[in-house]
Amino acid sequence: MDGLFVGSSTQKQPKAGITLSTRQSSIVNRQSLIKESTGLMTNTQKLRHAVVGVGAGIFSLHKDALDQTPEAELVGVCDVNTQLGQLRADELGVPFYQQAQVMLADLKPDVTSIITPHPYHAQIAVDALTAGSHVIVEKPIAIHVGEADRMIAAAEANDRLLAVNFQHRYRPEVIAVRDLLQSGGLGKILRVTVVEPWVRTAAYFRNAGWRGTWRGEGGGVLMNQGPHGLDLICFLLGMPVRITAWTRTLQHAIETEDTITAMFEWGDGAIGTVYMSTVEAGQRRMEIAGTGGTLLLGERDITLERFQPDLLEHIATNPNPFGRPEQVTAALDIKTLDGPSGHAAVYRNLYAAALHGATLRCDGRQGRQSLELANAMIYSSHTNQTVDLPLDRVGYEALLTRLQK
Repeated sequence: MDGLFVGSSTQKQPKAGITLSTRQSSIVNRQSLIKESTGLMTNTQKLRHAVVGVGAGIFSLHKDALDQTPEAELVGVCDVNTQLGQLRADELGVPFYQQAQVMLADLKPDVTSIITPHPYHAQIAVDALTAGSHVIVEKPIAIHVGEADRMIAAAEANDRLLAVNFQHRYRPEVIAVRDLLQSGGLGKILRVTVVEPWVRTAAYFRNAGWRGTWRGEGGGVLMNQGPHGLDLICFLLGMPVRITAWTRTLQHAIETEDTITAMFEWGDGAIGTVYMSTVEAGQRRMEIAGTGGTLLLGERDITLERFQPDLLEHIATNPNPFGRPEQVTAALDIKTLDGPSGHAAVYRNLYAAALHGATLRCDGRQGRQSLELANAMIYSSHTNQTVDLPLDRVGYEALLTRLQK
């Protein structure tokens, strides 16, 4: 469950293309977005909450999130590992179940968290949504986009909320970058470069046999370490329209890819490259270059440089054939998060949406985007072709079925 750096069902998705020249959010709107998304609530109405996959290592983060959500009442947990699951249930003082469907029928929870291995996300989510429960699902939402489609359809058919755990959308610096882009602060976007080295040792894969397998993960670095980075591309810049990718297994003794390189194209002609690998070490970063400046979003810092004048004006009017615009380092207006961060922010957002009609920061449709990018990159490489989005669901599912045999 790794990620890169630290939208909604009712909002329209960005049009194909990165440039967002109309200012859609002010400082006041940003403060409202942070408050709404973290779910600052004014009463203590309780919702009954269940967890599927309580034996997962990441449960500790979800437990902390529940502890920071006063409206949550944990009523039951489930896991196929009966020994560990029962131990956790005893520690929590709630009933333990081995089968999710039995727990859903017995407890009828208002909210269900799904933190199982991701090949099981889709069916459990559909069962929970159909049973009348809102759902928080870990990333990635599923292993192929057709599964995500079914989860979204189940949420809409049953009038339930489906939230995907992409907690980096709540980071104040990410919100500030999004505000900058939406206000046209970087001008027309020309290039996006994402570099994600996620070094992993052979022991990492030996310790969990499902890792790096088509049946266990549905992919490698793209499905485990990469989803947060891919989600930030979508959250900040919108969906590309075309992808060409190369996936490789360079070092690890695994079935799936340990390294990928991809080229993205957006509808307005902007281009981007994405590199991810578990055989390289170094700093993870995203660079966004526009006619108005450049921005580097790193693991711990942000660097913003503005061009004076904008490159479009400079290129058209500067008489010097080799002239460069002035580059000025600028500060980014980053607001303090008014509420919890990390997983707790996702939980508070879901509860605010369920109890008070707040907007989900990452609903099923938004959470599906990064999965579609990952699937498209795998499909492009294995079929040796450029892939237009939306992805051919039938074609990709057929490819994945062959890879899983």
